[in-house]
Amino acid sequence: MNTATPRQDFADELRGFALLGIVLVNAPFLAISGLGYTEASVASSGDRIAAFLTVALAQAKFYLLFAFLFGYSMSFLVRGDDAAWKARFVRRLLGLAVLGVLHAVWLFVGDILLLYALLGTVLLVLRRWTDATLIRAAVMLGILWAVLLGALAMASADTSQNAEVIERVTAFDAAMTSANWWQAAAARLEFWPVAATVIGLLNGLPVLAAFAGGLVAGRQKLLAQPNAQAPLWRRGRSLGSVLGLPTALLGAWLSVGPGAQVGLTGLRETIGVVLGFVSAPLLSWAYVGWLLRWRAHAPEALRWFRPAGRMSLSGYLGESVLLSLVFCAYGLGLFGQLGAGAVAGVALLVWLALDMLAHGSQRYSARGPAEALLRRFTGA
Repeated sequence: MNTATPRQDFADELRGFALLGIVLVNAPFLAISGLGYTEASVASSGDRIAAFLTVALAQAKFYLLFAFLFGYSMSFLVRGDDAAWKARFVRRLLGLAVLGVLHAVWLFVGDILLLYALLGTVLLVLRRWTDATLIRAAVMLGILWAVLLGALAMASADTSQNAEVIERVTAFDAAMTSANWWQAAAARLEFWPVAATVIGLLNGLPVLAAFAGGLVAGRQKLLAQPNAQAPLWRRGRSLGSVLGLPTALLGAWLSVGPGAQVGLTGLRETIGVVLGFVSAPLLSWAYVGWLLRWRAHAPEALRWFRPAGRMSLSGYLGESVLLSLVFCAYGLGLFGQLGAGAVAGVALLVWLALDMLAHGSQRYSARGPAEALLRRFTGA
């Protein structure tokens, strides 16, 4: 019996939209430094504005949206107690983990797929919980996350612990400017413990909370007929405008605004990062609401995002492929040579190229190469 769930256009459009934010966030780490933005990369007012807008409007927001969509799609897979689907689901997570490791070593040390795969195993437990319990768990995870971020901000006052990290970042940046393919992979592998620790601390709890929220949303099919949930999205737009956006703007000013030690982790900058992450849930919620309002006035406006959303895994990996070829020494060798504004421009061009490629490839296959490979590995 065929139990395949029909694709939901708005969910695909959201994934395609999220890829735009993700490439803008990832680009500085692939193009400027292992720490992202540096003081030199925001030397001009235009570069500082580009960094400010990226940090305020994109950093942490789109990974959270992607995590929500991951949990949403998993709601159609984690069902029942049949051993066959469990085995396929576990193989799917294993496949994501393998892709994540390869991605981190060969392309982008800031990979998120491995974290998704590891935390995805928790869905085997969460699927048995009621919607109310899942929502309470998501709230509790959010509170724990806020406490953790506060502790990190306080710990940043001890700058003596930053010296080793800065030394390792410096070595990593030097490798990206001169290393060949194999040497760059070795440098990423050496730097990976630092990057993975930061990613886990900053993203682990909110990603798990987003998984739980996405699982509830998938059960309720909130994105199948999103206009039927108008009050929910209206509330998101309001909270995002009143609380989320001002908090994100303040966080970005503290992180990369005038007077900030860009690229360093002093108390001011760490508080800025914390505020940016705290604002992420509300802004991510607001983005969905704002896109739905746009969609309501122009029903075909978001169709451009849909093909890329249908092959979002390939798009995510493809962004790293193209950016690494532009910036690493074995490609065009532009690592560390462009300001924040130019890097954002390159990121937009990469997103546009991959989006056009997704549109063209839809004539031949609804899936991207990474999706096809993962499907073949999982046997479903």
